[in-house]
Amino acid sequence: MEGRRFVSAGRRGKGLILNLDDGSRIVIRFGMTGQLIVVPDGFPEEKHTHVVFDLEDGRHMWYIDPRMFGKVWHIPSGMEDTVTGLQKLGPEPFDGDLDWKYLKGRLGNRSVTVKEALLDQSVVAGIGNIWSDEMLFRARICPETPCCRMSDAKWRKLAEQIPSVMEFGIEKNAITPEEYLKGKGREYYDIDYLEAYGHEGDPCPRCGKPFVRSVLGGRSSFWCPHCQRKPHNILLKDGMKPL
Repeated sequence: MEGRRFVSAGRRGKGLILNLDDGSRIVIRFGMTGQLIVVPDGFPEEKHTHVVFDLEDGRHMWYIDPRMFGKVWHIPSGMEDTVTGLQKLGPEPFDGDLDWKYLKGRLGNRSVTVKEALLDQSVVAGIGNIWSDEMLFRARICPETPCCRMSDAKWRKLAEQIPSVMEFGIEKNAITPEEYLKGKGREYYDIDYLEAYGHEGDPCPRCGKPFVRSVLGGRSSFWCPHCQRKPHNILLKDGMKPL
């Protein structure tokens, strides 16, 4: 890669694609804790920096990843991408083909919860834990609802909220390069503008009832038990009584 120039940048799902002048590309999937920052020469060394790109103007581009869940690939020009997993991703949140019929067709017969389904990158690319909670809250859908129990009306509401919430998140997360560097790529959102995520015990902005927290697929989900009611045949944890 020495002597190559970056000519453009793109994205697929949560993967960053950096295109080089020889037709090759760098693909980065950040996992849970990966960050990419461009720092001036002499910037204090950051722990867990695993990849360093030295730039011609004296700056450096660091890939930092404390838990090392992410990956970085260099794919030569003309080589098919068979390693990054980007080729297996579902449609983007803003794709025209992503409508309620697509969601129902992919998920309507599955018993997995709708929260876990939203995090399946092969169904929809790019939705993470935070924004899935926001989508379900706005659509008034309990995250514990099995996909096979979702009505057409709920699939419609969810399909409407997916691009809407993602657009909202992009707008709210807008940040200058200086702010991004100051936060070292980690401080890019403020919980205050999130309506559901992280608000366990806080009053729901719609009804005032306290938010609760569930763990689904190993991930925390925050939701309002009044506005996002469970289907009647989902059993409660305490006593296993149906609602």
